[in-house]
Amino acid sequence: MPELPEVETIKRGLSPRLRGKVISRILIPPDPKGSRVLRRYPSRRRFVRKVTGRKIVSLKRRAKYLLFELDSGETMIIHLGMSGQLLLRPLHSPPSSHSRIIFTIAGAGELFFVDPRKFGEVYLYSEADGNTVINPFALGPEPLGKNFTPEVLERKLRDRRSPIKVALLDQKLIAGLGNIYTDEALFRAGIHPEKTASDLAAQKMELLHKSIQEVLREAIKLHGTSAADRQYVDSEGALGRFQTRLNVYQRKGEECPRCKTLIETTKLGGRTTHFCPRCQK
Repeated sequence: MPELPEVETIKRGLSPRLRGKVISRILIPPDPKGSRVLRRYPSRRRFVRKVTGRKIVSLKRRAKYLLFELDSGETMIIHLGMSGQLLLRPLHSPPSSHSRIIFTIAGAGELFFVDPRKFGEVYLYSEADGNTVINPFALGPEPLGKNFTPEVLERKLRDRRSPIKVALLDQKLIAGLGNIYTDEALFRAGIHPEKTASDLAAQKMELLHKSIQEVLREAIKLHGTSAADRQYVDSEGALGRFQTRLNVYQRKGEECPRCKTLIETTKLGGRTTHFCPRCQK
């Protein structure tokens, strides 16, 4: 699933090209198996009517969500799900067989929301209309924001009796972290993913905070991680490059880059978790 660095990379690629442009047309290709892209919005026709002709005032990211702020005062939210892509192409480009919605952007081209597995979705957020089922503003703090300090992290984890890996995946505690970067941050901090969150010592808490921010900044600099399935690409279709820096994620059975012990996996919160049994005790 695209996480904070991947969504941030897409936002940075699209923002200068879409800001101030008008969404002139919306096409939702027919799907014999049923379209799910607007599954939590009450009406497809209403969505098309409300968004067509609107100017994109700004493009922002909140957690793993892309926020298209429109001149109507509403916000079009896109979540990429497990395998979603946002590709900006010239007008009249042939659509992918997995294109779920196509936005024609006057003066910029066509924005394809491609989603083979159909876990992604598009939603129109409006407090005035009461359409707030998906509310990214209610999530936890941004891990690269000024309000995310070691003290805030300690306070968030103080009463959590779950494994630290599970706690870090909770978007109400910290927004934007997923399987890739929790595994990598825990490795850098030398913390076993099954360690009870509230049992972390103050020194480890500070190290974890530092590791989270370092790994996210490095991943953004390298345009995110295109994992083994190669589903993630940026807005121009290019792969990320952080996969060349992964220490444990998707490296089961390979040598730890620090101690040469073989990387192991376990299941936590339903997610496959990668760790070094020697470096992360």
